[in-house]
Order: sequence, then C-alpha cells, then structure tokens
Amino acid sequence: MRIEIWADVVCPWAYIGKRRLEAAIADPALSARDIEVVWRPYRIDPTAPPQAAPTEPAQRDPMVDDAAARCVVDPPTTGSSGTADDRVPISRIAATEGLGPNWGPAWRSSSHDAQRLLALAHEHGGSTLQDTVAEHLMRAHFVEGHDISARETLRTIAATAGFAEAAALLDTDAADRTVRELRLVGKARGIKTSPTIVVGARALAGAQPPDVIADFLATAGPERDVPEEVGRLRYAESLLERATRSERSPCSNRCSTITATSSAYVASPPARTSPPPSSAAPGKLWNSWSPTCRTTPTSGSCSVAPFSA
Repeated sequence: MRIEIWADVVCPWAYIGKRRLEAAIADPALSARDIEVVWRPYRIDPTAPPQAAPTEPAQRDPMVDDAAARCVVDPPTTGSSGTADDRVPISRIAATEGLGPNWGPAWRSSSHDAQRLLALAHEHGGSTLQDTVAEHLMRAHFVEGHDISARETLRTIAATAGFAEAAALLDTDAADRTVRELRLVGKARGIKTSPTIVVGARALAGAQPPDVIADFLATAGPERDVPEEVGRLRYAESLLERATRSERSPCSNRCSTITATSSAYVASPPARTSPPPSSAAPGKLWNSWSPTCRTTPTSGSCSVAPFSA
C-alpha cells in the first residue's frame, strides 16, 4: 500500500499528523501489510519571504479551537472562534504526540527548498530516506528553532539523515520542476488541506486521530494503475477546468475558509451536501477527494488558493 502525505513541512498539523499516522500504521490490523509512505508537497504560505524573518511571538504557539485540536467533524457554528476555555495552545497538542519539549517555529520563510530536499531524498533513496528527512526537517523547524530555508541548515539535515550527496544537489535547480509539477498535481486532485493522506483515489484530510487513520487505511482498496501519460492529461484537464470556474466565480464553492488562529494550516472545504458512504465510520466523512475533517472555526476569511505552482 502506498500512502501519500500531501503536506507542508512548516505546517504544525503535518508534524502532528505524522505521529498519528505512525501510530495508526502500528495497529495490529495493518502490521501484515506492506506499507510505503511518500511525502508530497503542499504550500500553506505562498507569501512567505524567500529570506527568513523572525516569527512573531504570538504565532509561535497559536491558540486553536479545542474542536480543531481533536479534529472534530462539523464543529458548532457559533460565529466566533471560540472562548478562552475552548482554546488550547498547539504546543499542548504537540506534547501529547511526544513532540517537544520546546515547540514553536522561530522563523517564517519559504519551504520550497525544503520540499526540494524531500523530493531529492525520494528520488535518490526512496521513501524510507525521504521519511527520515521529513522528520529531521520538521524537528529542526518546530522544536530546534532552525531556519529550514537556509542552505546550510538543509545540508546539515541531509547529512544527519544519511543523504550527504544532497549538499551539491541543493546548489543546483535539482527537483525544482518536480516540486512545482507535484503542487499542480495536488491542485488537480483537489488537495486543499495540509496534511491530506491519500491512498489510491481516496483521501483523508487533517491530522486525524490514529484510530480514524487506521480505519481509513484498513478499508483502502488496491490502487488503480493508470498510464503516466493518461494521468498527466487528466491532471491538465482538471487544472484547466478549475481555472475556468475560478474566473467565472472568484469566490464560489472553491473558496476555503481560513482560520486566523491556526494560520491557514488547514482550510475547511465547502459543506458536503450528500450523506457519507455507509462504509464510513460514524461521524467521519471520507470519499474520493472529499476532505474529511473540518478543523477550522467558522470565523475566518474566504480566499481562493493561488493557482501558481
């Protein structure tokens, strides 16, 4: 089974989701399955500066709704982002997943080169090396306070992960096109949330609890093989269709409600109008390319994700 994680390495829910996925894979019901985890790029902050800037203290450990922390489907519509009693610092959530003791990014910057490093790790060392690099990247960013846009930091991370040859590759444009194309593939496939777990044609969005992830994986069917050229044409058609619809209605159902308190780490999809499939766990929604976890409060802003790669 190939599990794709579409995520941004500067997204705290991606790191939390990584721990929850690891716990889910350890479930005895999945222990007999041959599982491969592959990281795919997603961008939560298109406006991040190419040169790192210090993170504002209030943004290092934002308060999030308790419903978001527990990844509750359809939190109550209150018109507000919650009371103080309903909100917890994200560091507390991270701590329950064994991430710490320190928590909070010290720098805000583009994650593009970090995503290049992940793509290169997969190309040169497969999914195991890539997952090791992902762990070191997110730990450096969230726990150790390093600037993961800096080439020297990336070289150190690569060397620590056993990928010393990345040092020379990072000074070229290696994997630049790969990352940009994969971002477009993610848009074509309807990925709107970091993290989103994808198996075949089914997606599970958000840092769901381990039992929910395990249920999702246990019911995943075999991946359908499609010729590469057919897949690329389908993605191109999907992108063109999305661009056309966006031009006709710049703030329609493709808009995302972005939470201010979680800094757009997770965007809630439009409300689902059809009932969940009978195979879904009670209270959970998953389907082909239908994000499942509405982790944002109802307040926020309506924005269309930039169409650039």
